[in-house]
Amino acid sequence: MKQLKYQQKAVAELIEKSITLLNTAKRGEKLIFKAPTGSGKTVMAFDMLSQLVEELRQGVKSDYREVAFIWIAPNKLHEQSYLKMKLFFDETRVLRPVMYDELDHTDGYIHAGEILFVNWESINKENAIMVRESEQNKSLFEITRRTQEEHNLPIVVIIDEEHLFWSKTADKSKKVLERIQAKIEIRISA
Repeated sequence: MKQLKYQQKAVAELIEKSITLLNTAKRGEKLIFKAPTGSGKTVMAFDMLSQLVEELRQGVKSDYREVAFIWIAPNKLHEQSYLKMKLFFDETRVLRPVMYDELDHTDGYIHAGEILFVNWESINKENAIMVRESEQNKSLFEITRRTQEEHNLPIVVIIDEEHLFWSKTADKSKKVLERIQAKIEIRISA
């Protein structure tokens, strides 16, 4: 990451606010991360997630030591972000980026430190494969339920290009997020 002061300040503020929201009893807390196009939002978000995981592992100011993540993006942006993050964390392995097909479906949950990348269009339709109930319990909603209830891992959802989700599909977007029941929603927007 570039060592620009505004980026460092934004990352520090996002970490502090995320830890505060993790410590609340409520789910679905929202944190808005808004910055101009070209300011490095994605890189700042990656850095923030990395530092958040490290601080939680050290027991800094939080009730939780570990979290799981879901990164939701429109169109093919989730693939671009996934590939960037794989490169970003190739050496440190602080976070493990995964796509739905790469999840370990035998135990059926998002592991601590994993960040599941999801295409928005693949989860906001009732008949979409990722959200359809099945005998194998592989739906995204069943996976998120097991992650949080059976493994006591709060989920932090990152919604990239958040402003694109609330036009024609606002009702569907809201329903999907309600079913995921994330502890925090970090909404990234220009």
